[in-house]
Amino acid sequence: RRSSDLCLKLSKYDVRVLVVVDGKTKDETATIARNAGAEVIQTKEKGGKGAVFRKAIPCLTGEYVIQIDADLQFKPAEIPKHIDALQYGADMTLGTRYQQGSMVEMYSVSFPKLFGSFLLSFITSLFASQKITDVMAGFKGFRRKSLLRIKPTTDHFGYEAELVLLAAKKNMRIQNIPITYTARAEGSSSVSSLKHGILVLITILRI
Repeated sequence: RRSSDLCLKLSKYDVRVLVVVDGKTKDETATIARNAGAEVIQTKEKGGKGAVFRKAIPCLTGEYVIQIDADLQFKPAEIPKHIDALQYGADMTLGTRYQQGSMVEMYSVSFPKLFGSFLLSFITSLFASQKITDVMAGFKGFRRKSLLRIKPTTDHFGYEAELVLLAAKKNMRIQNIPITYTARAEGSSSVSSLKHGILVLITILRI
């Protein structure tokens, strides 16, 4: 709810919040999102994060698209950083926790996830032929026309790297955006450093 509220309060823009809920979701996400003013797509299919992202693409209408995790570790108030870069020519923006200008709260990233993020970002950079400093951050921006050209197919967590590599293959301009990252206020992450890291690596090598 708070994430939707904060996005909708960005009065500088005409904001539309879109939430996709798949068949694995057993809580009240859909109801809470609607009550917060978001538009909700519900599907009975049980897909991963990439499948959910792909479900949203045909429903996008704005000139710019922002993907942001709803746990508030990333800050909706920093969405304008992405929009500014997109307005000045970037096709895709990547929120990054690991370069000059970023602010990362202590203990917000475990060592295994930090190591995995560095490794996967380095490998992605090699194949993309440009510097990618945080390929796994769930805070990305796109020109909608550019996103429609990317056409991701990966259902699981590896789609984060797939988006970057497919954009690079199409010679799109990708820009790293330093952002703020804080510790999770409640709940726990479902991301497994080993399992999801291997899935992402396989995706990178496949593409």
